[in-house]
Amino acid sequence: MGSVGFPLKLSACILIFLILENFCVTCDNHWCYDLQSCGPSTWGPIGSCNGKRQSPINIDTNTVISDSPPRPIHFFYYEDLKIATKLENTGYQLKIDFHPKARIFCDDFPEFYFLHQAHFHWGTENKNGAEHTIDGKRYAMEMHLVHTKNNMSIEDASKEPDGLIVLAFLVKKTEGNNQVNGWNTLAKFLKDIPEKGNSKNLNGEFNLGSLLRTADVNHYFHYQGSLTTPPCAEAVIWIVFESPLEISYQLHKVFTTSLYFTTIQENRKMQNNFRPLQALNGRSVYYSYYSPARKPFFGCLTHCIGKQF
Repeated sequence: MGSVGFPLKLSACILIFLILENFCVTCDNHWCYDLQSCGPSTWGPIGSCNGKRQSPINIDTNTVISDSPPRPIHFFYYEDLKIATKLENTGYQLKIDFHPKARIFCDDFPEFYFLHQAHFHWGTENKNGAEHTIDGKRYAMEMHLVHTKNNMSIEDASKEPDGLIVLAFLVKKTEGNNQVNGWNTLAKFLKDIPEKGNSKNLNGEFNLGSLLRTADVNHYFHYQGSLTTPPCAEAVIWIVFESPLEISYQLHKVFTTSLYFTTIQENRKMQNNFRPLQALNGRSVYYSYYSPARKPFFGCLTHCIGKQF
């Protein structure tokens, strides 16, 4: 019996070790918004989430530094119907994937930055859920357009301090019906992707340019920060536009009540999927104000910088 007992005990110890090791790895990589066990207060040990250049932040307009001269952003191919390829419920946010053709350029950028995806943060029907705040004011929603330098993958871009530019559009609720077709199109498709992992091919049915046609892109704040979800890589130049987009109360309700973090059966509504504000830690926030001769067009602006693609 003694000769058999030792191998059995050793095997049991190895099994327990492997179970614990797997459990710890799972804990380190698992995160969520809605449960105490994996919500934002537990993200610290993951990646750079305890770093000094984290996002989102509150933007205090009394302390921002004005850009001189102003720096306009040039947008290319944003109205191309073919660039939006897929709408997906990721289990964290509503995400739109893009064919990397649309891009932005500014005199301060080292390269062109290519659009890879957009995603949305919100609260509930009655609670605002934008991530960034301006002078303490939180809007209903926030849309992030994620761009990578020189068309790198998001994973590779996350390893460079200026690898990503994220355009943040705040969204406020308004009375009446939405006149912006982009919101209506997205809301119509939400019923097809209620659960985590559900997706829908867009097949040219969504026009990002139409969603942004009313946007004021000439007044914006910018600062160095991070991704707002684990691993919270500190690789982001944030551009937060001052003037919010608008969405009707009716459509806002559709966004905040149609999706689930996991399954319909589990009934974990995709709500309050925003990270709490992070400390500025001495960073500077800049403000750019540009008054163009005409309103920007979110199309093929190759003439702006004299390059043809």
